Amino acid sequence: MKKDYKIIFTDIDWTIFDHSNGDHVFDVESINALKKVQEKGIKVFLCTARPLHTVKQIGLLDLITPDGMILCNGGLTLYQNKVINEKPITPSIFEKICEVVLSHGLTLEATEPFSRFLIAPKNEMVDFVFESFYEEVPPVEDYHNRHVISAMLFAGKEYDEILVQELPKEVNYFRFHDYGVDVLDVIHDKGESVKFVIDYFGYKKENAIAFGDDVADISMFKEVGTSICMENGKDESKENASIVTTHVWNHGVKDALKKLKIID
Repeated sequence: MKKDYKIIFTDIDWTIFDHSNGDHVFDVESINALKKVQEKGIKVFLCTARPLHTVKQIGLLDLITPDGMILCNGGLTLYQNKVINEKPITPSIFEKICEVVLSHGLTLEATEPFSRFLIAPKNEMVDFVFESFYEEVPPVEDYHNRHVISAMLFAGKEYDEILVQELPKEVNYFRFHDYGVDVLDVIHDKGESVKFVIDYFGYKKENAIAFGDDVADISMFKEVGTSICMENGKDESKENASIVTTHVWNHGVKDALKKLKIID
């Protein structure tokens, strides 16, 4: 019996956005397949660690208008470009983070729902991280009294021990790059936000599909009825998915949608 799918969540990087060979190419065939899904009345949510501005900057929103987006690894959820759920950093803790960062001559990027900024001028570490993710460097702005969803510190590993000691004890210090560290007092989780969206629309778990490739996608795999990992994904992610589709460069999302008979 054909399943009653109502919503699809898809990661971006290495799922519909290919970084092979040091280049960046959209899987246009899979993106067009997702647009066909929308024509059938099935909602499509992008689900990514990226903030809104970088999703725009890489050009994805020129190719598809999603029904909604789960951004900042679950820190912010938009539906029809309106905030329906968010997990902001406590303002007083954010300002303390900034004070510690500035005391070491470093900088960080702060992301608000519809904007982002640096708290001090960029350096080589900033350029390196932004070039890695094909993003533009945001402007420097005052960090006081801001509504910040996520904060990304630019620092080498030699700073880890001292920063962990000096930052507020509530802060989770998560290094994801040689020069990039997330500093948050509320952990962001894709799965929690996927569950929120499913409940928001009154859907059931079996009405939802999730596409991903990385360990961060496992949490959303657990909240949907059909979880699909890319062949180019991490082994742990594959082990936690109900289906493994083809590589991003072989149009894995489109291939899975056809196999599930959601599109022709």
